[in-house]
Parts: sequence; structure tokens; C-alpha cells
Amino acid sequence: MIPDGATLMIGGFMAVGTPERAINELVRQNKRDLTVIANDTAFPDHGIGKLITARLVRKAVVSHIGLNPETQRQMLAGDLEVELVPQGTLIERVRAGGYGLGGILTQTGLGTPVESDKQRIEVNGKCYCSKSRSAPTSRWCRPSWRTISAISATR
Repeated sequence: MIPDGATLMIGGFMAVGTPERAINELVRQNKRDLTVIANDTAFPDHGIGKLITARLVRKAVVSHIGLNPETQRQMLAGDLEVELVPQGTLIERVRAGGYGLGGILTQTGLGTPVESDKQRIEVNGKCYCSKSRSAPTSRWCRPSWRTISAISATR
């Protein structure tokens, strides 16, 4: 049911709570060009790390790469695109996407190179970064199970 090129939101933290049987099945079926949205990429032989080691992930949107040297190796070689997102911002992007919002406002990244590709918005005298121009959250949670598959870590 999950096609090549799918975007998967996978739960867990450093492989704890990760849906191992679902990941094993993705590896067995050799699903390719996946985009994974998760907290981390765990270890090479656990959790999401199995997908990385099998070279099935094209892009990882994570708050850190975990203790996975394979993720680092593929990232530095240009074989894996890694979008590092502060954990709170990642959670907020997921939440906003679930509500169908086109982006979020955050003060994270103001005055740093991170801000360079974002729109600066002032609300009630406070400045925020907005990623509304590219609206990644609306892509993540589009209500089409052909393009997005969410894998639940627990019941």
C-alpha cells in the first residue's frame, strides 16, 4: 500500500517506540525514494536506521540524526538530504499540517542564516520567521493516503 516516493511520518525516539515490523516490511519490499519525518534516524540496525542503511530514504526531516553514522556518511556524500529542524519547530509543523495550515510562525532562527530563506513577519511588535511561502506542512498532511502514509508507533 505504501508506494515508492511516499512521505512517512514515523514515531519513536532513538528506535524506542518505533514500528519495527512496519519498517522491516518496507525494507523487505525495497520501497525507495522515501521521505521520512521523524524525531531522529536512530541506529544503523534499529528503527528508521534500517531504512537508512538499506538506502531507501531520499530525505529525512528530523530534529537530529541520532547515533547513526550511516546517516552522517550518506548526508556528507550527498546521497541523503537531511533537513534538521529544531524539535519544537518540527512538532509545530506537524501539528499545523494536521490542521491544514500553510505554515507556522516561530522565533527560532531569527538573526541567523536559517532566517535567510524565510519571510520575517511582525505581530504585536514581535518578529517571527515564517515558512508559509513554501508551505511544507500542507504537503505533509494532504488527505490523500496515496501520497502520505502515517505509521503509528503505538496503539
